[in-house]
Amino acid sequence: MTLPDDAAAGQERPSMEAEFSSLMQNIDLYLRQKTDLYIQHYLLDPLDFVLRQVIYISVVASLLVAGTLAITIGVILFVSTLIPLWTALLICGVASLLLAMGLAYFMFARKLVLKTPKTEAA
Repeated sequence: MTLPDDAAAGQERPSMEAEFSSLMQNIDLYLRQKTDLYIQHYLLDPLDFVLRQVIYISVVASLLVAGTLAITIGVILFVSTLIPLWTALLICGVASLLLAMGLAYFMFARKLVLKTPKTEAA
């Protein structure tokens, strides 16, 4: 069966089954793309965000522990004897505490906004 406009070209119209098959393939592709976008924006991106925050918190906690231990050991050495080791321990302890406070401020002072399609469009 040929179309009236394409009679000169000799092109045949695709069958009803071929059109339906093409339609189903396009619908399947559309659903896969939408599912992939949904999984990325609402599952993987928030999970990545939470994992990054957990890593930051673990670094801050370890720095706080190291700083507290160093200051404690420095104070003990300062009180018990007057050797220059105590100054190095105090300086390391204060430096690690300042670094931990800076990281904690950076983490908790900014507004948390997850990047979703609705927030990126606004």
